[in-house]
Amino acid sequence: MLVGRDSTALVELIKNSYDADATEVTIYGENLGSATRGRILISDNGLGMTLETFEKGFLTIASRIKEEGDRRSPYFDRRYTGAKGVGRLAAQKLAWNLWLTSYPNVEHYGKDSDAVEATIDWRKIDQCETLDDDRIDTAIVVDPMQNSEDEGTEIELTNLRGKWTASERTRVIREVTTFQPPEVLLEIPERVCDVKLLFDEPLIRDVGEEDPGFRIKLEGEFDVGDEYWGVVASAADWILEIDSDNDSNSISYLMTPTRSYQKRFPNADQHEFIWEDPLVEYVPSFHSRILIREGAKGIKSQHRQWLASSAGVRIYMEGFRVLPYGDSGDDWLEIDKDYSQRRRTLRFLSDADLDLTKFGDEDDDFGLTALRNSSYFGAVFLTNNGSSELDMLVNREGFLPTSEFMSLQRIVRVGIDLSVRTRAFENADERQQRRETRKESKSTGAKDPERMNIREDAETAAKHAAELAKKARIAASAGDHKTAEQLIKNAGLEIAKSTSLAGELVTDRSIMQVLAGVGLQMAAFVHEMNALLGMASAVEASIQAIRDSRLLDNSSRKRLAKVEQNLADLRRVIERQASYLKDVTSPDSRRRRSRQNLMDRFSAAQRLVQRAADKRKIEIVNKIPSDLKSPPVFPAEITVVFSNLLSNAIKACKRNGKVLAKGRGKPDGTVLITIQNTGKRINLGTAEKWFLPFKSTTIEADPVLGQGMGMGLPIVRNILEEYGATIHFLKPTGNFSTAIEIAFK
Repeated sequence: MLVGRDSTALVELIKNSYDADATEVTIYGENLGSATRGRILISDNGLGMTLETFEKGFLTIASRIKEEGDRRSPYFDRRYTGAKGVGRLAAQKLAWNLWLTSYPNVEHYGKDSDAVEATIDWRKIDQCETLDDDRIDTAIVVDPMQNSEDEGTEIELTNLRGKWTASERTRVIREVTTFQPPEVLLEIPERVCDVKLLFDEPLIRDVGEEDPGFRIKLEGEFDVGDEYWGVVASAADWILEIDSDNDSNSISYLMTPTRSYQKRFPNADQHEFIWEDPLVEYVPSFHSRILIREGAKGIKSQHRQWLASSAGVRIYMEGFRVLPYGDSGDDWLEIDKDYSQRRRTLRFLSDADLDLTKFGDEDDDFGLTALRNSSYFGAVFLTNNGSSELDMLVNREGFLPTSEFMSLQRIVRVGIDLSVRTRAFENADERQQRRETRKESKSTGAKDPERMNIREDAETAAKHAAELAKKARIAASAGDHKTAEQLIKNAGLEIAKSTSLAGELVTDRSIMQVLAGVGLQMAAFVHEMNALLGMASAVEASIQAIRDSRLLDNSSRKRLAKVEQNLADLRRVIERQASYLKDVTSPDSRRRRSRQNLMDRFSAAQRLVQRAADKRKIEIVNKIPSDLKSPPVFPAEITVVFSNLLSNAIKACKRNGKVLAKGRGKPDGTVLITIQNTGKRINLGTAEKWFLPFKSTTIEADPVLGQGMGMGLPIVRNILEEYGATIHFLKPTGNFSTAIEIAFK
């Protein structure tokens, strides 16, 4: 199927409304968690369709209708955004049944034009061997009907292709809400910045002067309520703008401090740069605006999770988002790559001919002041006219990785590196003050004040929850159940707040420093393990030689055989540990991302825990298909994911249990891995709590499986989320008690 994600299918249907000169389209969803009861409704106030345009445009793949003329809409002169016939494929991707009504605009089609009503049953179509099959007449039913003044089109999709789990709904809804750029990027509020910018509003669409605009309304289960883009704007320290012009073959960059930043640094200035005749293959014409925040101070805890999921630099074509750029885990600008490698230099500025003399002498350590992807909130606004050399993939998710796209990537990334250099220049005094503060903290043993504030907030929330629970108990004993119920709800909110803050402490920099310290010693430890393995093999060979000689009597040979067996067991344990440590610590396992064979990665993790499983008489079955592969990831990360899940499963199974791993690929490219065990049953209603730090079902200490500190699942989820993958508990099958599923998108 040419359409990949469900969200991509929805946006293709929205594009059809835009191309039909609609000013508003409504997306309504209900019962999305049920395949049979689920319903999606897309309605617009566009030009509508006649019977002829429906058959030629909607039902026909590779239709030529939008190729006629100059590919612009008749009323508002919009550049067509939809692909040939992809609207039909998008509807087919989402559901088995389609019902459509469309009332054509009489001024455009003529007052004698009939409206159209149509139903499509994709299951019946799949049963037809050819288009001449008699059953096709009941699979696709198209009827003319009397026109109405309510011009526009309505599409109802029922019998969904599959139920949407909570995590899938969250992902799709998050992607749907970003189909259009947020208003805060189109017009910077005066409270954020009150000086002249590079452009008042970015050019996001190639449209006629009379175009009134286009609005997407999300209703039902697609309605996410309030968004916090205003919070993003208020938290921003800098605004980066890029104006790339193909006609003049030059690119302008402007870095502007926000009003909140200037309150702290009154002397902060705007910095403009011009890149004439850039050393790139192709210069597209586009605007870009990116908000940059340097820290999390002043951001409330309830906003932080939303900000984390909304961060990144997205790409929009004619005002519609192009996935996956800007998704969690997507690093199309290689920002996180450079951050993780702690590059000291700004590599994208090295051969860019830009005047940076006002910054003084080159400082080789400027790269160390770079920020992560999560600190950037912005967009690159492309139009078909300005970026005609960029080719989109057939599935509408991303561009072909041509030299033209690499040019776009380089132009934007030069802007990011300029922002790092500008910030380093403006923050020079503050950086020096921080260095002195750190030196003083080390000498006095003082703690990080920001971390102390989070800890204090967490402790205060927990204390408040306890007080509310006490009051609820008193109210309940007095018979005031309504008050008690409200107090318990408030206590629950405080507990959730405390848990969220505690999670920040656990995943904070201090933990990463500890893990980094362990990692530095790991290479030496692997070397020692391999040396020990060599010694064990040598001793085993010597014992075997002595036992086979004629110098010993039968009794001595038997005792020596037992020693030899114990030594062989020791050697196998060392081999498994050394093999696992090599898998997760060797430079190759962390240097380059590649598509991993999931069956092999599971087997590598299985070798580590096999002895512990054998002691408990637990059977581990690996039924992951040999040809199933992950998206490009580090081999070490997949091994860590599987080893954590396997150790949890074995500890849950106790004795005489079974662990089963299976996998399959879906038509949309999603790869699913399911691991089930016969151990303790998990309550699916409260299963999410096991992904929180320090939530463990066991305190059992095991030299191979660990002690059950409750960090395994949080680590696994964090690793997977870096790549846009999800993990969740689901209902087990057969005799299994617990099942967990990984979905690589």
